Amino acid sequence: MKLIREGREGKMKIMAARLTAYCLLLTASFLLALTACSGNNLDTPPEIAYGRDVCVQCGMIISEPQFAASYTTKTGDVRLFESIEDMAMYHIEHQEDVHLFWVHDYETEEWVRGDEAVYVLSETIITPMGAGVVAAADEAGADVLVAQGGGTAVSLDQLLALAKSGILGGHGHSMSH
Repeated sequence: MKLIREGREGKMKIMAARLTAYCLLLTASFLLALTACSGNNLDTPPEIAYGRDVCVQCGMIISEPQFAASYTTKTGDVRLFESIEDMAMYHIEHQEDVHLFWVHDYETEEWVRGDEAVYVLSETIITPMGAGVVAAADEAGADVLVAQGGGTAVSLDQLLALAKSGILGGHGHSMSH
């Protein structure tokens, strides 16, 4: 009798261990799936519903991808902007802890990380807020824009410094050099 009981207890322990392992595996799979579906990946560009989403800086409806911009804070908040100059001004005014800035390449309308883009300030390029700021994915693209319409190529840090100093006009004001 004792031998039968020990045999059952051994089988019960094995079954309990298997059940525990199965539950842990199921829980881990559920958490992985939940994380994947959350859509809160800080390293991906945002989705903008053009013609519906509103710029947090100026309140205008975002309608033109080549000018639209965005940033994601380190806490996962996404800010959408009608223009690059609106993004720069909003950041200067609110000083949020930004994880990544996002802009569109002016020619291709593809998303580009803001820290990798080259910004062109040109009085001949008409932008929604009037400051003439557009982005290129690289220096070669910026050189083409400058050759076509004049202006100056700057980095993100230089652009933010211009916004902070008030040189970045916007909202119908031209840049002053």
